[in-house]
Amino acid sequence: MTTYITLGSRELRRGDEGTDVELLQNLLKVLPETIGSMIKEKTVFGTETEAAVKNFQRYFNLTADGVVGADTFLFLGVPTGKYLPPGANLFGERTLSNGNYGYDVWVLQNRLATTSKSFAAALGQPATRSFDSPTEAAVKLFQKDVHLNADGIVGQMTFYQLYNYAGMGARVLQKSRWDRNQGYDVYWLQKNLHAMDYYNGKLDGVFGPKTEAAVKNLQEDAGIKTDGIVGAKTFFYLAPI
Repeated sequence: MTTYITLGSRELRRGDEGTDVELLQNLLKVLPETIGSMIKEKTVFGTETEAAVKNFQRYFNLTADGVVGADTFLFLGVPTGKYLPPGANLFGERTLSNGNYGYDVWVLQNRLATTSKSFAAALGQPATRSFDSPTEAAVKLFQKDVHLNADGIVGQMTFYQLYNYAGMGARVLQKSRWDRNQGYDVYWLQKNLHAMDYYNGKLDGVFGPKTEAAVKNLQEDAGIKTDGIVGAKTFFYLAPI
């Protein structure tokens, strides 16, 4: 692997290189071509990646300058800078293990829960921000699935694979707020809801009335508050398999 750089730790623009550029490219490639792009470049932010970023920015009515800053990262489901809770660590900024506490642990738990029912079962409850033994067990299951050393410690390689396999969980999602109702993670919310037969609308990354109705139906079936807002309690029930 090329030099590891935490996704969201710097603005990204043409000429940059690193694992954060590679993850950016991976995220954009997952999305439908109307939102993202099939990028052939790898680890190097070239003209193709810049064009894909501009396409993403135009789609979500962001400034289409091809530079990945705080607003673009937010819509990629990666809160940074002003969008992080006060005092919070950027997800991936520190190694996580049993005993840690904070926003980044909350993100870890949400991302695991929404990826697989087996991970959610290991966690045993919605995200708590506390890295406990059940969280360690869920991390180990994830590491085994992606062919990493299953030591229960979330280091560079585990963070890297979490971004590749876990599409949401870093921010609350809801219809009524512009900073929560569009983006890569909303696309994955819709994708999971569709796989669970709750959503039959477009996979467009926009949290509209159909997405809200699907969330409420899931919440009702799960026996949790039916408010259409996707926080930790709803993330816990969002794994389709």
